[in-house]
Amino acid sequence: MTAVLIVAFDGLQPSQIDPHSMPVLSKFADSGVRFSHNHSVFPSVTRTNAATIVTGVGPGKHGLTANKSMFPEYSSTQVVDALHPTLSEINQHTKGKLLFVPTIGEIIRNHNLQWVSVVGGTSGNAYIQHPKAAENGHVVIHPEFTDPTIHSDKIKSQYGDWPSKKAPAADLIRRTADVAIGYALTELNPDVLMIWFPEPDTSQHAFGVNSPEARRMIELADRELGRIFKRVSLQGFEPDVFIVSDHGYSTIDSVIDVGKELRAGGFNIGIEENSVIAADNGGSVLFYVPGADSKLSARLLHWLSGQRWVGSIATDIPNDGTAKFASLSDVGLAGPRAPLIVVTMRSSVSGEVAPLASLSASTGGVVGLGSHGGGNSAELHNTLIVGGPSFKSDYRSKIPSGNIDIAPTILHLLDIPVPAHFDGRILREALQVTDIETVNKSHSLMCKSSKSKTVSISKARYLHTEYMCQFG
Repeated sequence: MTAVLIVAFDGLQPSQIDPHSMPVLSKFADSGVRFSHNHSVFPSVTRTNAATIVTGVGPGKHGLTANKSMFPEYSSTQVVDALHPTLSEINQHTKGKLLFVPTIGEIIRNHNLQWVSVVGGTSGNAYIQHPKAAENGHVVIHPEFTDPTIHSDKIKSQYGDWPSKKAPAADLIRRTADVAIGYALTELNPDVLMIWFPEPDTSQHAFGVNSPEARRMIELADRELGRIFKRVSLQGFEPDVFIVSDHGYSTIDSVIDVGKELRAGGFNIGIEENSVIAADNGGSVLFYVPGADSKLSARLLHWLSGQRWVGSIATDIPNDGTAKFASLSDVGLAGPRAPLIVVTMRSSVSGEVAPLASLSASTGGVVGLGSHGGGNSAELHNTLIVGGPSFKSDYRSKIPSGNIDIAPTILHLLDIPVPAHFDGRILREALQVTDIETVNKSHSLMCKSSKSKTVSISKARYLHTEYMCQFG
């Protein structure tokens, strides 16, 4: 019997939820709890945030630092696109340490509870949700693989081949819901079920933020959510439900070829000695220097600080004090797989071209279309709505929250102790029984920590905390 249901709409912005386009979700939100200041972790990319949702810690601590990054234990020269089966190879190579900390699935297995994922997004997103699914007796379902593999033939015999992922991803939305309803809920009946829709992300990349195509996919996904809710109601037990998105969105106003820029700046790129390796992630870039050559690293940092397309910079490289940069811990990336330098693409806010998003340079895509991965508020501000027997009704929380808080809250609902290594907190302000003094104290500390010019994610846990506290 499903006690916790998590439904993710990839790339859904809070402003896109309205009674006309999403009547099912709007009705659910009105009867539950909306989080007005919910945020993704940085970089605002899917696989990093999926890992944070299921681990309750930041990217530096769980180890999947971006969609494209380096795993030094696997290769000191190769940028890895975090997809299956490469992630499985890394997991085997690191003896099960693809993620440095356990997922929700691993934790609840110790309490004889079952996790199932049905994911219509990327294979990396699906795999990262539970890399140890098979050995824990759990199930991850994706069009390209299932873990364990036995479920693939069963699903194919019942539903046929999975539709391809193309924009708009209408067929994939329907199939994701079909498999979630007819197989995951009906046959597997897990205690915790994660369902991940590939839209509006797919269409916003292909057609633009809030494009007609994206709006149609939002409306379709909402109807499929209604089908899921109807099936869940038949189990005779009302679950606690989390509606989430992984990130927000920006609209591309320029495309930067980072490799070309580096070569023009006199840097070697590639795997040779004295080279620079760049991992492009849309609105951000992670830089690595094989061998950690200190002179080359310093020259790269100095050069980046003068580039027109570079917004913010985070690094732990010592400098002469003439410039101040955020540290890697400030942005949640400090850890064994941290880049040498991470930069965000310079962005500006405009209400004329994209009413729902900021304008930003990007490392790929097409001008006028959607992108994310950076650090501006439009990309970091994402969706979190909860409802069910454990939560308040018709409540809007103005207290800062984030994807990092989902895992500890789920464990709390399942009456499982929250591990001490978690960075996230229990969303107590949303619960029926609330220790409001504890919540207010937490909010006060977060706002106090945001008064410095460099916001410490290790203390406040969210970028733009100062902005959130002003409105909280």
